Amino acid sequence: MATNPIGKNTKTIGINMSKKMADELEKRADSMHLSTSKYCKVILTEWLESGRKLTLQEKK
Repeated sequence: MATNPIGKNTKTIGINMSKKMADELEKRADSMHLSTSKYCKVILTEWLESGRKLTLQEKK
């Protein structure tokens, strides 16, 4: 995975999510000694590069 230096063709985004989900992401990132943002970038990059489609459906 190639990384760009901050400010070089990058964009920062923010998302709101449930506290439960955010806590889980922080726990997983911490277990790998990564920042939460770096962990999210790693898992999102792997998913995007996999070419797999994400199936979304309405919650009932």
